[in-house]
Amino acid sequence: MHFMSKFHKEVKKEEKKIDIDKIFNLKKNRDIILPLGSCFLDEFCYHLDGDGFRVCHQKKKNYIIKMDRPSNEKGFQFFYGNFYNPLNLLDNLERIILKKWRFRKTDFTFSEKFDHFINFYIKSRYKTKNLNKLLNHLQKIDNYLLNEIKKSTVILLCFDGTEVWIDKFSKKAWHTFYGNYFNQKAFKNQAKLKVLNYSELKSVINKIIRLLSKIGKKKKFILLNSPHSLITTYTDKDNQIADWYAKSTFLSVFSDIQNSNIAYFPIFEILNNLPENQKFEKNFLYINSKTKKKIILPEFKKLFF
Repeated sequence: MHFMSKFHKEVKKEEKKIDIDKIFNLKKNRDIILPLGSCFLDEFCYHLDGDGFRVCHQKKKNYIIKMDRPSNEKGFQFFYGNFYNPLNLLDNLERIILKKWRFRKTDFTFSEKFDHFINFYIKSRYKTKNLNKLLNHLQKIDNYLLNEIKKSTVILLCFDGTEVWIDKFSKKAWHTFYGNYFNQKAFKNQAKLKVLNYSELKSVINKIIRLLSKIGKKKKFILLNSPHSLITTYTDKDNQIADWYAKSTFLSVFSDIQNSNIAYFPIFEILNNLPENQKFEKNFLYINSKTKKKIILPEFKKLFF
């Protein structure tokens, strides 16, 4: 539900620039980038890949499986923006790397409306009426992700918000909200809302970094505060206030955990100094391609490569 975009008034302001010294000295033709997090990484890494960066993703299978056969629907079976909140990523890393838990049949439901099975904990990008086929596909995703973690040398982390739906039975974080968007009731009352505070978020991000650092090549981490506006909130706050809370919490955590191997890319701050009509698409939700190519990409290269 887009409560603010349709009636969003254009705000014009003076353009300013942020000057930052180089943080890392990575090599474009050597270092392998693995983006993990929100759908903004789908867009940003599309341009990184087009500019010749070595980015992990499944290029060959550029379609979504639909009802057990390829469809015309654009997208990748496994791409960048598969994890909207950090707790969901951590839970899945503990499942894939540490083997702490595994999927059960109760972690799936068949959607009558969409006519395919859904897993609560991961974005499968695979639409089928056959549960065994979905399970097999998820195993392929797990193996693929594990291999990409091992060979990557740079990991980007970027998430949409601090609101998480926790399953009451498994105690794990859902991939996203499942239920009635209008009354905000979770599917079968099976999950409860949790908003991560500073200390909780810091603990989750540190655990993610420690876990990813344990396997494969030595890694650098680049943290991004998503420039996308929060589409909706499940709290009793105004949508804009909820968005500010999430972004300020991420900024506080990301600023405090920086070290020689962990850096913050101030993409949110850079874009916030641009006029609104210059950086957004017409829907005022997503950053336009020209801004990503002409502003974000050069700043990224200047700071880290």
